[in-house]
Amino acid sequence: MKDINPNKPIILGLSGKAVTGKTSVAESIVPKAAIETESSGISWDHIFFALPLYELANIRKQILGTRKRTRQLYAIHDVIYDIFGGSAIGNVPDYEDMINIVQQIYNMPIEPEGIKPRTFLQKAGDICRSHNELCFSEWAINKSKKLYNDYTQEKQELDLINPFCVIISDVRFLNEAEAIKNQENGILITYTASEEVRQNRMIQRDGMLMSEDQMNHISEKQIDDIIPLSDLVMDTSDMSVETQKGLTVEFVSSIVGTYA
Repeated sequence: MKDINPNKPIILGLSGKAVTGKTSVAESIVPKAAIETESSGISWDHIFFALPLYELANIRKQILGTRKRTRQLYAIHDVIYDIFGGSAIGNVPDYEDMINIVQQIYNMPIEPEGIKPRTFLQKAGDICRSHNELCFSEWAINKSKKLYNDYTQEKQELDLINPFCVIISDVRFLNEAEAIKNQENGILITYTASEEVRQNRMIQRDGMLMSEDQMNHISEKQIDDIIPLSDLVMDTSDMSVETQKGLTVEFVSSIVGTYA
């Protein structure tokens, strides 16, 4: 494990197939709507690569009423612009391509309310990656650095700066794992679980199993390629979320302890 630079954010990637505990652990460390979370002498924050995709799903489901189409198209454009760097000098697609992406996502079928929009998320992600394979990894790394800068600026005057760790809780693609490992303070943990345990968890959580197309999507297939890059592989089959969280925090703390 490379040395930790105390002047850079720690970026912790959590990888694993569906229902291995990635989001549950991240939200246990950083509860939803938490203003600030500290544990084991580390300040934590949480984002995920698919966050912009969930924003697109919410736009499709939540923007209703007067001028629905115009408002949805405008909001989708804003999210896509952000995914590709949020700047005209970044990797924003050509104008015609940008309009085409927005129209595709606007016209794409989406699962009904109460069902996780897994197919919508997968296909919307595929559309974005077809224009820039690294768009989500670049978005998340830039977001992590901004969160770190905001944190240090807020705490510097108070002299209360802890090691700062951003959890990215949905590492499913090899280029995403590589982007995290290429960061000076990048740490990668992969969670695994038996197929029987995963199926039982999925039924309990979603009320159904994934379709064959969803299971065969590349986002489920590249996890095995990520394992060799991982700093820790954790079998969660017999673990509670609390145990999984504890072992995760303990592992990161053991690394951060080299300078904390």
